[in-house]
Amino acid sequence: MKPRNVGIGAKKYLPSDPIEFSISKNGKEWTSCFDIPDLDGVYCYRAPDVQPAVQSDNLKKVGLQDGSRLLSTSYSTREMKMEMYFEGLNESDAMLAYDALQRFLVSRNAYWICFANWAQRMYYVRAKLAAPTFTNEKTWICEVTFTDLLGLSRSIGTSLDYEDTNGFGNKTTVDTLQYTFTTNSFKVNNLSDTIIDPERRGHPFKLTLDGNSSGNMKITNKTTGEYISRVGTITTSKDGKKQQGNSSFNGKFVIDGVRITLNGKSDQMQCDDGVLTLQPGINEFQIDNFSGKVTFDFPFWWLS
Repeated sequence: MKPRNVGIGAKKYLPSDPIEFSISKNGKEWTSCFDIPDLDGVYCYRAPDVQPAVQSDNLKKVGLQDGSRLLSTSYSTREMKMEMYFEGLNESDAMLAYDALQRFLVSRNAYWICFANWAQRMYYVRAKLAAPTFTNEKTWICEVTFTDLLGLSRSIGTSLDYEDTNGFGNKTTVDTLQYTFTTNSFKVNNLSDTIIDPERRGHPFKLTLDGNSSGNMKITNKTTGEYISRVGTITTSKDGKKQQGNSSFNGKFVIDGVRITLNGKSDQMQCDDGVLTLQPGINEFQIDNFSGKVTFDFPFWWLS
């Protein structure tokens, strides 16, 4: 809430503290409801409550066995509701204010939204406005229903700016968190409520190794047992013998989701078919045959 709108010297006092909300196409560049002149006087008096997670189960019936087997689960879309209030000069002013709110929130495309009362997390949504309920000719209230397409909230920042991500309800820790390392054995704390899985669930995940290797570099998540190795190109001679190429390197080795590059060029053929995920909580890593800096860059995901 901008100070000039409420309190000493204000035009009027509101029955409750309004809650600021902002939207963004990419989750980085934000437009606040207070940045829109046409929304002057349009206030959110109730942001979405703590949201329950909705799970969808993939089940399979096996023969004559009782019940079913759980094959997989995923989080489904859910609805969130926001309550809006406006009091203007006259009926025309009230109608224009509703029109401006609809223009700001309703879109064919989904976007990110965040709320000041839970400022470190955002939701990927589409909005639908109910018709305004007029309490008199110049005052209305309106319910906005958001469809949360991902079924989870995501941190606005990533592990590289976790100081801005840490906050109310975001599994804040007392210990200092670290996501950049220069040693070969370290621990990575995934503050999410869910696994970080770039291959099967499409979660953003970027691991950067900036340095050099004498060959046969191996990145192991000892907590999950998963690993990725840079073994070099494997060739087969005419007599059927397999030969391993040179796998040493100097530069920037990047795992971005499921894509692997070295100094900006694809390095998929030099690596095995391994994959890395992060379990919620502490993940112990070991990197063999590498010297340099290691950086983990990924957003956190929460149920609420």
